[in-house]
Amino acid sequence: MAKNGPSTVRLISPKIAFLLVSVTIGQLGDGLNIFQGIYLVGMGWNEGSVGIALSLMGLTALMIQPWAGDWVDKTTVDRRIFLAVASVMTALSASAILLVHQGNADHMLIYITKIVEGVTSSFLGPCLAALTLATFGPHHFDSVMASNILWGHIGSVASAVLAGVVSYVMYPQSKYCFLVVGASALLACFFI
Repeated sequence: MAKNGPSTVRLISPKIAFLLVSVTIGQLGDGLNIFQGIYLVGMGWNEGSVGIALSLMGLTALMIQPWAGDWVDKTTVDRRIFLAVASVMTALSASAILLVHQGNADHMLIYITKIVEGVTSSFLGPCLAALTLATFGPHHFDSVMASNILWGHIGSVASAVLAGVVSYVMYPQSKYCFLVVGASALLACFFI
């Protein structure tokens, strides 16, 4: 029996798609903050400036997350598009560290991008949760969301390992390890 309307072709199962999205978004979540702090100290920043920079992301995320979750629940914007935009913005702000010059300089660039990173990363979890609920329904939400979180943590570990490998291979130009975040964003957009 023929269906009315266009047919959709699935390249991979939804569970595999969510697994891949969770891994790549997990690589974005922290933006390799530990590596960024060490890198900034190596560039001549004092520990106080590094502490402020790294705290700005967490503080901003703490303030924005309740609002972000509410907005994602109420919006009519396709959450896939919003998740892709948030992924790219998070990666771009995390990659801004590549523009830092030697010495205790470029504070405002990093401070602003850390605030942007805190805002955009606040939307990653709620968008993924909304898409999980819409795709699998309330009966399977808990198990799929637990899987998403597990694979997100695996993605965080993978990004740290990849960043370490890139730093080792590219030494003394270790700043290119932050391109792992950009590559993760591109993969996340593809899988979304």
